[in-house]
Amino acid sequence: MATALNQHSINKRASDYVVRLYSGELTAKEESEILAWCDAKAAHQAAFDDALLVWESSAHIAPHIGWRQKLEKRFYRMRYLAASIVVASFCFLLITHHNAPDQSIDNSELANNYSTAIGEVSNVGLSDGSTITLNTDTRINIKFSEAHRELWLEQGEAFFDIAKDRSRPFLIHTANKTVRVVGTKFNIKLSQAGFDIAVEEGTVAIEEKAEPNTDKPAKDDTQVLLEAGAVASFNDTSALIAKQSVDSVVKAQSWRTGYLRFDEERLEKVITSFNRYRSKKIVISQEIADLRISGVFKLSDGDAILTALEATLPVEIKKENEKVKLVKK
Repeated sequence: MATALNQHSINKRASDYVVRLYSGELTAKEESEILAWCDAKAAHQAAFDDALLVWESSAHIAPHIGWRQKLEKRFYRMRYLAASIVVASFCFLLITHHNAPDQSIDNSELANNYSTAIGEVSNVGLSDGSTITLNTDTRINIKFSEAHRELWLEQGEAFFDIAKDRSRPFLIHTANKTVRVVGTKFNIKLSQAGFDIAVEEGTVAIEEKAEPNTDKPAKDDTQVLLEAGAVASFNDTSALIAKQSVDSVVKAQSWRTGYLRFDEERLEKVITSFNRYRSKKIVISQEIADLRISGVFKLSDGDAILTALEATLPVEIKKENEKVKLVKK
């Protein structure tokens, strides 16, 4: 009976979170609370996923409920104003989000290569108890031995939940830097110039690129330490470190819940983010690149975002065989 009651409580909490998620009024604090709750136990994540499926299925089983219509009405009341707009809860397609089977590494000596396709998100479980969540179009190479834990992030973005092992620091190599941790949680997204990092828990050290199979950390004068709440961007020659912000860290990893969140972002940057999940890319003209947009966007129903933007911004859509063009109206 106690187990049944506990499961009922979990299911109720998951349902409440999903309802709040679809309200269009989710705050950064609530978003962080949902992420933490889902990460706490596998049963929590499973209940949350089930609640999402029930909610989304209800749109087809009982359309009179009208939650989609409610969101649409809220959206169509918004108007373009001074190149800045708030858009609430619109959809973008993540074809296989969270549907990819979890992958597990139990090999302690050989290298392991893992990747995700466009629109796919997948969890990789490591033999040391660490978990890595791969975002869309991501590729990693992992090599464990008795003395070393190393990973090469070759493409894309990943969230790392690294198990503590002081005798074997975990090294993450990018094209130009090495991230050294003992046990922590953080998100890394590669960019053309380098990478962006957001630290949720613990401390990470950013160093000049280390040689493989080395236990020696960089000299103190070349090492940058980031604590929980830090958000930073690194390239070959410089680093941009923002003030500690829980809100920024939550936003950086919002993709893990199937949503993308933006706060007064340029339209060009928003479209670039969405294109990572699309096979048929969106191309925008420079005339509209600087329009601003805010909102929480659900990663489902691929072209709904285009319809929403066309209805709200002074833009129009031109569909071609290989791409979609977004131009000034």
